[in-house]
Amino acid sequence: MKKKQKLTEIEVNERIKKVNGAMVQEGMPLTKEEKQVLRNCINGKSTHEKERQKILDYCKEIYG
Repeated sequence: MKKKQKLTEIEVNERIKKVNGAMVQEGMPLTKEEKQVLRNCINGKSTHEKERQKILDYCKEIYG
């Protein structure tokens, strides 16, 4: 099993820049908050599953 290696801040920023570039092409640039969520997921402080669940919980709270 491959061990995850810690990325440098430059590598993290490059990954976020690539994602943002793709989103800009679709007319949906990332906000500062969205970039921070990505940074947290990349650095292991959160996971995409946890962040997805937060969004679903928020939407359920608003729309029922």
